[in-house]
Amino acid sequence: MTTLMQQEIFSEPQMIKRTIAACRPVAAQIAKAVKEKGIVKFVTLARGTSDNAATVFSFLCPLTTGIQVGKFHPSLYTVYNKAVDMKDTCMIIVSQSGMSKDTIDVFNKAKAAGAMTVAVTNNNESPVAKQADFHLFMDVEEEKSVAATKTYIGELTALALLADALGGNIGAEIDEYPEKIADILQKFDEIAVAAKGIYKEKSNIILTRGTMLGTGDECALKLTECCYMFNRAFSTANFMHGPFSLIDETANVILLAPSGVFEEEYKNLAARIKSLGGKLTVFSDIPEVLEVADNKVVMPKASDVTAPVVYGVAVSLLALNVGLAKGLKVDTPRNLNKVTVTL
Repeated sequence: MTTLMQQEIFSEPQMIKRTIAACRPVAAQIAKAVKEKGIVKFVTLARGTSDNAATVFSFLCPLTTGIQVGKFHPSLYTVYNKAVDMKDTCMIIVSQSGMSKDTIDVFNKAKAAGAMTVAVTNNNESPVAKQADFHLFMDVEEEKSVAATKTYIGELTALALLADALGGNIGAEIDEYPEKIADILQKFDEIAVAAKGIYKEKSNIILTRGTMLGTGDECALKLTECCYMFNRAFSTANFMHGPFSLIDETANVILLAPSGVFEEEYKNLAARIKSLGGKLTVFSDIPEVLEVADNKVVMPKASDVTAPVVYGVAVSLLALNVGLAKGLKVDTPRNLNKVTVTL
């Protein structure tokens, strides 16, 4: 393995076992505190890859528990200096390092405003980890490549465990994550072939729906930062409200389409894109969708709980292989640092 990015992706099956062991008992403690403190509101604070993981949680948690999850906009505190009442609220800070100045600033103001705080990080020594009421420690070892790959899967796992503890009853599926990740790693060569089908393109439209929305955003982010392509992810439903006008013979579409409740929608959308001349790269287990693809990766069947993780690994491998096909230094994308500070 010639890159740190590949090494870190291939370490995920073992790393995620550690995440499960570290986070499951803490998640149970959080659920107990939620009941005791009368917490009724949940918000996430995150940027970049961590925000994509939070997007998955914002769909998975209400789907499995009925508990609504919102997103907190950091600039309310850091730019507008707006007082926001955080009583009866659990703020979940998702951050690989827990070290960004803006994250620490918002975290401190939220605590002062009455929030119960939960940190999801990979750094036990960070200010956020040390000062939060609870810390879901991913325990996936240091990530040395700039692109967050095992971090994303670790965050998804920690947050899924929290949803499970809050009443989601999805623990058995979470325990299958390491095995399912290992299965996707066996598709490295198949994904490399798909990558060679798109590496010369300048832009991609990424489409998916449901709990997969965060992983769609993560696919767009990884292809942007590692491969210098312009990418935009859409919900398949939102894409029909205007952006579908982008589809013609110059359009490059990546469709992340696990079977399930959206299966018919994926079938119809794939057929329509092809009828208009669009180039279609598909990750799916739906035969009718795979049949019309220009490039395809045959995925295993995955539920709403497992699909974001399984496809999350696959899109990291896609970005890795596109970057390598382009001859880029995927471990150190230009203009980027591991810890990014914004307001």
